[in-house]
Amino acid sequence: MFRLLEETGFTRVRSAVVPGFRFRQQSTQNSAEAYGVKAVMMTALRPTGP
Repeated sequence: MFRLLEETGFTRVRSAVVPGFRFRQQSTQNSAEAYGVKAVMMTALRPTGP
């Protein structure tokens, strides 16, 4: 994901785990936790120019 954003011109690409995030359905939450999936927020600066 980082590489894709950087290759398309985005800069300062960062990620952070979102604490306390819960999926809407409990079954989805259970499946995600079983696989160790975390909710991650990505931020980056949009490329400038044409």
